Formats: sequence, structure tokens, C-alpha cells
Amino acid sequence: MTAQSKSNNQSRGHDMSAMLTANERALKISAALTGVYFFVEVALGIASGSIAVLSDAFHTFSAVGGVLLALVAGRIAARPSDRHRTFGSFRAELIGALLNGLFLFLMALFVIYMGVKRMFQPVELQYGLMLAAAAGGLFTEIISLAVLMKGSRENLNMRGAFWHVMQTFVGSLIIIVAAVVVYFTGFTLIDPILGTAFGLVLIWASWGITRDALRLLMETVPTDVDLDAVERALSAVENVETLHHIHAWALTSGRNLFSAHIGIKDGADAEIVRRAADVILRKSFKFYFTTLQVETSSAHSDPATEINYLWNESGDEET
Repeated sequence: MTAQSKSNNQSRGHDMSAMLTANERALKISAALTGVYFFVEVALGIASGSIAVLSDAFHTFSAVGGVLLALVAGRIAARPSDRHRTFGSFRAELIGALLNGLFLFLMALFVIYMGVKRMFQPVELQYGLMLAAAAGGLFTEIISLAVLMKGSRENLNMRGAFWHVMQTFVGSLIIIVAAVVVYFTGFTLIDPILGTAFGLVLIWASWGITRDALRLLMETVPTDVDLDAVERALSAVENVETLHHIHAWALTSGRNLFSAHIGIKDGADAEIVRRAADVILRKSFKFYFTTLQVETSSAHSDPATEINYLWNESGDEET
């Protein structure tokens, strides 16, 4: 390995370590804020006898659970590789995201259930305590969303935590809107109507997180990888004749892997071809890790045919 390659690898390692540290810090801040406010909101609910406030308190509790789940998954994912986990524990983030998505789905069903129930069994809304509870919730939730936002764009595990806090944030807004509408109009059904509508939004969010986690766990091609473009770029490398056993997958969000067998012309320098292909994969397509087997076309072997995805020079795919 050249000095430049070592430097690039060290740089990538430092960047990933910094990202993991930042995500963990964000999750700790969010868990602390929402956790403390959960107890405050429960106290307000008990003191007032407000079902609306108590319901929102349990939404806050679900957010605490979602954030803690993401924090634990992130901690496990940060563990280094060993003889039993040669790829490390990155997949813990995907498992955490999957569980968070399912957890969010169950909470969405609960929100819809409570909304429908209140449509048929209205409760008296106490405006003052509702507004006090909602205002305190907004304060903590805005801070939590701000610290989680960056990580949620790049990490599926963080996205699950973000949406749990978003659930409580919108819940606080719903309480404020409902209190104001009821105060001025007396239309008490606004509370369950808004709550049920947001429950449907949560189902949509939970489906997106669960679907993406399942895709990555099933080792499908990551959505940010254009496999056709990768294949065209590799086939254009000098002396490359065939590509087979092409595999692109992800350890976790943002860590895409690639492997392939490259058939080259007889007499071509295999190491030169491998280096050229590796540079393309890392620099142009940002793969985290690559494994390339270079072989002469005449020595082409075809093991494990059931997972052998092929690419030929005409650009047609075969299986």
C-alpha cells in the first residue's frame, strides 16, 4: 500500500470516527432532553387530569425509547472488527433502524386508535395546562430535532430517532392548535382529527425507515449506487474484457461495498488493471471497500452460478 493510500484510509477513518462521535452526542442530548420532559409532562397530566396531556407524555416516552434504541445500536456499531465479526458490527445500526421503524409503526397505530376513540368519547380540554405542556415540549423538541437533523440525512439509524422526536414535536403543535381552536370555536373534534391525520403520516415515515433497513439487510444494491454507470466505467478500463460476479451492497448507511471478478486480455498486467479499477470505484463512486479478483479471460471460472451477475461489452446484463 502506498503512503498516499494509507493517508486516504486514515483520513476516511478519522472522518467516520468523528461522524460516529457527533451522532452519539446528538442522541445523548436528545435522550436527556426528552427524558426529563417526559416526567414533567406526566406530572402536568396527573395534576390536571388531562387525558390529552397524558397521551402526549406517552408519545414523548416513545421518542425517548426510539432515541435510546438508536444510541445503543450506534454504540454496538462502533465496535471494531474481530475474529468473530470480521466486518465489524455496523449492521447493528440497520437492526436498530428496523426496530425503530416497527416501533414507530406501532406508535402510529396507537395514535390513530386514540384519535378515533376520542371522536366517539370526547374529553374536556383544559387550555392552560395543554398550552403549558405543549410549550415546554416544543422547547425541548426543537433542540433535539436540531442536533439530530444532520445525522438523519446520512444515517438510517439516526433517521429513526429523528422521526420519533418529530412525532412528539408535531404532537405538541397539535395540542396548541387544538387548544386555540376549541377556545375560540368550541369545536372539540379538532384534537382527534389532527391526531389521527398525523398518525397516518407516522405510518408513512415508519414504512420508509423499515423498507430501507430491510433493503440493506437483504444486501440489495444501495439506492445511491448507479450499477450501470459502475459497470460501464469498469468495462472501459484498458485490457478489461469481461465482468462477472458483480456485487454491490452496504454494511450500513453510507458504507457501500463492491466486489467483482474482472476478466482481462491474455498478457495484460493484472495489477495495473486492478489499481485502475480500484481508483475508479473509490474516487468516482465513493465505495467504502472493494474486493476485485482479476483473471485472464481464458482462465475464467464461474463458481456459485446462482449469484453470478454478469456484464458484457455490449452493455447487456445477463444472469
